Amino acid sequence: MKHPIDIAPELLCDQLLALRPEMPRLASACALTSEAWDGDLTRPRGPRVAQILAGLNADETTLLTALLGDPRLQQRIDDKALARDFGAPIAHRLEELRRLDNAPELTERSPAPRQAENLRRLLLSLVSDVRVLLVKIAAVLETLRALPHQNDPQQRQRSAATALHLYAPLAHRLGLGQLKWELEDLAFRHLEPETYRRIAAYTEEKRVEREQWIEHMRQRLAVTLSEAGIAARLYGRPKHLYSIWGKMRRKQLSFDRLFDVRALRVHVDSVADCYAALGWVHTLWDPIPEEYDDYIAHPKPNGYQSLHTAVRAEDGKTLEVQIRTDEMHSRAELGVAAHWRYKEGQSGGGDPFQNEIERLRHALAEGEDTRVKVERVYVFTPRGEVLELPRGATALDMAYTLHTELGHRCRGARINGRLSPLNTPLAHADQVEILTRTLPQPRRDWADPQAGYLVSQSARNKVRAWFRARERESARHQGRELWDRTMRRLGLSREQQTRLLQALSLRSEEAAWQALGENRLTRTALLKAARALLAPGALEAEAPTIKRVDNTPGSLNLAGMQAEAAQCCRPRPGEAVIAFVTRGKGLRLHRPDCPNLRHLRAEHPERVIPVDWPGNARLPQRIDVEIWALERPDLLRDVGNVLAQYHARLAASHSHTDRRTGLLRMRMTLEIPPETSWGGLVEKIASIRDVDEVRQL
Repeated sequence: MKHPIDIAPELLCDQLLALRPEMPRLASACALTSEAWDGDLTRPRGPRVAQILAGLNADETTLLTALLGDPRLQQRIDDKALARDFGAPIAHRLEELRRLDNAPELTERSPAPRQAENLRRLLLSLVSDVRVLLVKIAAVLETLRALPHQNDPQQRQRSAATALHLYAPLAHRLGLGQLKWELEDLAFRHLEPETYRRIAAYTEEKRVEREQWIEHMRQRLAVTLSEAGIAARLYGRPKHLYSIWGKMRRKQLSFDRLFDVRALRVHVDSVADCYAALGWVHTLWDPIPEEYDDYIAHPKPNGYQSLHTAVRAEDGKTLEVQIRTDEMHSRAELGVAAHWRYKEGQSGGGDPFQNEIERLRHALAEGEDTRVKVERVYVFTPRGEVLELPRGATALDMAYTLHTELGHRCRGARINGRLSPLNTPLAHADQVEILTRTLPQPRRDWADPQAGYLVSQSARNKVRAWFRARERESARHQGRELWDRTMRRLGLSREQQTRLLQALSLRSEEAAWQALGENRLTRTALLKAARALLAPGALEAEAPTIKRVDNTPGSLNLAGMQAEAAQCCRPRPGEAVIAFVTRGKGLRLHRPDCPNLRHLRAEHPERVIPVDWPGNARLPQRIDVEIWALERPDLLRDVGNVLAQYHARLAASHSHTDRRTGLLRMRMTLEIPPETSWGGLVEKIASIRDVDEVRQL
């Protein structure tokens, strides 16, 4: 701590103005903060925050923002007065700083480690200029310095956790190493007091003493290298307590196994100078062989290159020395091997946010454009978790990001507590609550980019996939009904159905259902393939009409003997027939291609005789038909009217409703005059409204 925490405001201002005499506007800002001083040591003071930033060579705009960002001034001066007296850019930065100070998600709870990265991204997205974030980091450091004066232990824990998980990593990434280690050590002190005291006891010396020892080693090595003709730039790097504890925990080492508590970094001009400098380090001090790593000959996977060694220097204390070229250092700090990525376990290359951090870090060092360019939007769930979404994302995008089913069930959203249309673009730090219905019910226009509901292509694909799945399911259901109805009416066994699937080059019944529902397999093609598997007699039975011959039906009596049509193939008057002589029941007339006749001919050839229908037969024709139709009260009346037109008599009937299809199935035995075309009768019944199918059995 450079100055006492309770130093008088006038003295603080004098010290700041002495550091920056070329900035006269600081005096008027300091005067305002002095007038507002209330003696509360727990809140950061503008002049103290400005002094921290002055030590980092911050510009006038940053220092004015730090001074006027004193929380005591918020109720004393309005934005118009600030813009009038100090300019609109300063007023705008102060507005953004207040937004950071007042965000409840950043101040009212300790951040969960898994959410810390998104919170850090949110912090950067809330400012238009990274220098506002520098002021906030310095103010957080001042808050930690004053924690001993904070009486609320829970507030101390929250402040320490926020500093450790949010602001210290940002300070590290932005190249503010001095602020980073002090933030970590002060937070560590309050979060893990016992561990902090134990690590402090391990070091056995005060930080100032360690820094003086390291500076002595730095000067000694610098003289040695200079005398050897090696141009080198040396930097001391004392290890702070939080870093020591982190390495002990990460590598599960005891304190006496740490060799980089005190460290030097050596920058030289070439790779040859790296190895030459290494030789002089080992000449000057005793090396510890197992702690030597050559990352120049064998770079790390992320491209990091350097020579690492540990030695026992004066007083038996260990010292780590890293040797590299300026190019290696630049690549390690700003390129794909950035040290903060190595420490935090991040991978490099493809993250736009990481690339923007590196650009801002370089901009701060070189005085270039510090305007923040964040291509994502960061919003809060009702539970305080931070989500990263594409720029322009909506609440519906957020729902699909959380879970596909949540997106399908989304019916609305509350943004910052207010009901909002689903196509409302989200802004940084919005709190979004997704409202859902019980069952999924997405809308087709969600997938339309012009409608503005979704900016994420993956979310639009999820909507389209849902509708495709529903369409496939509906087609599959329809195809299954058609398949089952066809198999049942044709009477195909399971074995025959398997052969039918093979004939159709389909792997399963499910594939057949899908093909039928999507009309890739037509009903006509299915019937044709099915009938091709049946015996010739069955094929004839499935035909919708039977061609008649032009001879006159006559009596079934042959030479005084009784004769009647066999029930297996049911020949009709006018067709060619062959008689089988039964025992006591006269002749049974079969069609020549009847399968049963083939068996009878093989077993009793002497009882099979060729015959003709008698020319004078005028007996009625008997046919069996099966009707499938949608059930309605007047259906039987319509069928009866058709039968009356053809002078048909209903000899027998049976009907039931299929539970799966909902269709009424009727089987009828009809007797019609011999001169009547039964094929015409079947066609007439098929034309009745709501009749799905008619076939002769």
